[in-house]
Amino acid sequence: MYKIADMQDYRQPVATVMPGAWLHSVTEILESRYHDEESIQQLLMLVAEQTGLANVSIALPDSPSRFKAQYCSTGVSNGVYSFAVQHALCRQFESREWLVIKEGSERPERFEPYGDSLSKADRCLLVPLLLRQSVLAVMVMDLRGSRSGELDLTLVSFFAAQIAHLLATQVVPNFKTLYARPYQRVQADELGDINAAIEKCSGNKTMAAKVLGLTPRQLRYRLSKLTGEC
Repeated sequence: MYKIADMQDYRQPVATVMPGAWLHSVTEILESRYHDEESIQQLLMLVAEQTGLANVSIALPDSPSRFKAQYCSTGVSNGVYSFAVQHALCRQFESREWLVIKEGSERPERFEPYGDSLSKADRCLLVPLLLRQSVLAVMVMDLRGSRSGELDLTLVSFFAAQIAHLLATQVVPNFKTLYARPYQRVQADELGDINAAIEKCSGNKTMAAKVLGLTPRQLRYRLSKLTGEC
């Protein structure tokens, strides 16, 4: 997204819904899940509606040090993030912490969702999407022009968890690897899952290992055993 998404909002006006109706919508999305990518986009639209933010996106690794907006509430695909956001994303995939970027600053600051408060000086909030303490992606929330101090961070955490699980099933549909024990014997039929994870992570094997619940060393060992490469 250009400078944290300076782009038009192509969404149609959303009709007012009764309090709590959003939870019913979440249930419908999770129960149907005919197409995971569409389900993720639908959840992201709900995030935008419930938080009142015009621009919310999901950042996924495009290369080891670059990320793209794979999903965006504005309807724009493959958006480009600013340098400040790219830098924050690189840090976030290692630290797993929430980060905030303030107006006039290029340096992300750590944000504690259950202790700190957002202010008008905050222009971007980055929320890690975690599965088993591994960062699968990051939800990037453009706070400019919003009442950020009124943002329900518990609600944000809830949506982040739901989107993380949908992303996990999209990357590796076979749960036997995702929820495997810390170590198990190499199985001849798991090469497909490993290659699928690497492809979905744009060739980033360290990220793929996290998704699979493995260490990078375990992933390399499995690949060498399954492909015969040294």
